[in-house]
Amino acid sequence: MANETLLTNIAGLVPDIKAETLFILQNNAGILETVRMKDISGQPGSTVDFPIYGQVASSYVTSKTEGTAVTTNKQITNAATQALVAEKFIATFISKLAMDSAMGDLVADTSKLFASAIAAKLEDDIVGLYGSFATTLAGAGTTLTIDHIFQGKSNMFANKADNNRIYGVVSPKQYWGAKGLRAIIVDADADSGMLGEEMKNKGFVSDAFGMKWYISNEIDENVASGGDAAGAIYAHGAIGVGTKGLFDVWTDPVPRNLGFDIIGYGYWKAVELVDLWGNYLLTDVA
Repeated sequence: MANETLLTNIAGLVPDIKAETLFILQNNAGILETVRMKDISGQPGSTVDFPIYGQVASSYVTSKTEGTAVTTNKQITNAATQALVAEKFIATFISKLAMDSAMGDLVADTSKLFASAIAAKLEDDIVGLYGSFATTLAGAGTTLTIDHIFQGKSNMFANKADNNRIYGVVSPKQYWGAKGLRAIIVDADADSGMLGEEMKNKGFVSDAFGMKWYISNEIDENVASGGDAAGAIYAHGAIGVGTKGLFDVWTDPVPRNLGFDIIGYGYWKAVELVDLWGNYLLTDVA
């Protein structure tokens, strides 16, 4: 029967769409590399716990004389931060005509559509936390300088963040604009530096000033209508993303054999974990 044939076709598409979308997400993760991820798929409940341990300072280490007892123990603290995952979804309708006429293209195009939208929503949730960092670099109406960048690194070093995994996440104008990172790199390196030449030749450098840089279209470039962009410089662990299945697909036949609704959905929540490991980078891009 026609309905059975259509159902078989769409059922066969589901794992293909899911597999290709996850592949796209994993290979274009972007700023997901900058955050601490934890997945609780297959576990009961919808709360993700991120244990946060207090720092162990050099002052905790004491000299001991042979034959004497150790009378003082230092308590290792654990302040867990919880992320209550929420459902995110995107839906589209695929007609029977589209199913019959473009099976191969349909899988690829639908997968890219879903992956692009879900990745953008993940980024939007993450960059939406940047303004909650207590420390602000530069400020409204202030042009980005190299001093702001190194101040961010200094802040995280002082607070014992992982200085091997520091990231700058900025808007397109904060990166390529006349008042952005591009201007700093080219101007500071114009005469003889390789970094400036690479920027001029390729239009992009992924590593500069001791950190990796990412660009997000989800960053507001007109904060409070002031022409400022809301990026951030932070260390891995400053932000966490709890998930319970990043992406899955559900299908539902539309009555009278007209086609199928396809819904892509995922469960996640982005939360700030360690405030002192992050810096809000608010700079003028007007």
